[in-house]
Amino acid sequence: MKSLQQVLNQSVQRITRDDEASKPAPRQCPHCGSLLEPTRVEIFGQVRWGTVTCPCETRAREALEAEKRQRDWLTLCQEFTSRNKLIPNATLGNYRERAGCGNAIKIANNFVDTYTEWKQEQPGLGLYFNGPNGLGKTHLLTGIYKALMSRNISAVFMTTYHMFQRFREVAKVEDYEYERRLLKVLYTCDVLLLDDVGGEVPYDSRAEKLLDVINTRSQKRPIIYSSNFTTQGLEQWMGNQGARIADRILENAITVTLNGESERGLINDRHHDWLAGRVKGIG
Repeated sequence: MKSLQQVLNQSVQRITRDDEASKPAPRQCPHCGSLLEPTRVEIFGQVRWGTVTCPCETRAREALEAEKRQRDWLTLCQEFTSRNKLIPNATLGNYRERAGCGNAIKIANNFVDTYTEWKQEQPGLGLYFNGPNGLGKTHLLTGIYKALMSRNISAVFMTTYHMFQRFREVAKVEDYEYERRLLKVLYTCDVLLLDDVGGEVPYDSRAEKLLDVINTRSQKRPIIYSSNFTTQGLEQWMGNQGARIADRILENAITVTLNGESERGLINDRHHDWLAGRVKGIG
């Protein structure tokens, strides 16, 4: 007669053989080809075999999720862009350089081509293109916007009038979810492009909204402006908040004047030396 210990040992051996027989074959990682042995897990006396995930698969999944989040974010930025105000076929490559506008296109190209370095060296530093009508300011902003988006850099192009319209719509219908999405885009897109600053009626409430956007992005994420006004003219135009807005723009943006009568655009702020070291041939 078998002893109790022998019976127990035989039972353990049989269970072990049964477990091994039920063990799935190793799985091959689709990325690196490694064989992944299943793991044995015992739950309430029952043996289960768990699938092992390769680090390659984890990284690939995380990359896909990040890519989807970026696509969704770029789509949201496009939703709030004033697409009807973009010049349809305008690019930086087909900008028609005029006398007095050579600096502007060189600086615009440098901003796009070296955006990563620009962001690292001067986070939040933008550009303020100003000058009379007909010198291609909106063309420049359109070209910058398209170039950034083609590189998956989140950018939003808005006329300031359109931005104020959106704030008015929110106030009328009290759509707080819409307001949350609008503010997220204005505050956190990589580059905000505001066209025709000063082209709207300068109510104090509008100036406050503009100042809020500028302050939130200050020294973090750049704004690129276009305006018919110099910063001094903008200060006079924007009413009670004009001086504060002009000061914030000068603090956080390089002023580039497009002048059709001069051979050089004026860059007249404290960032001139830094910029002159980056862009060859500017005046």
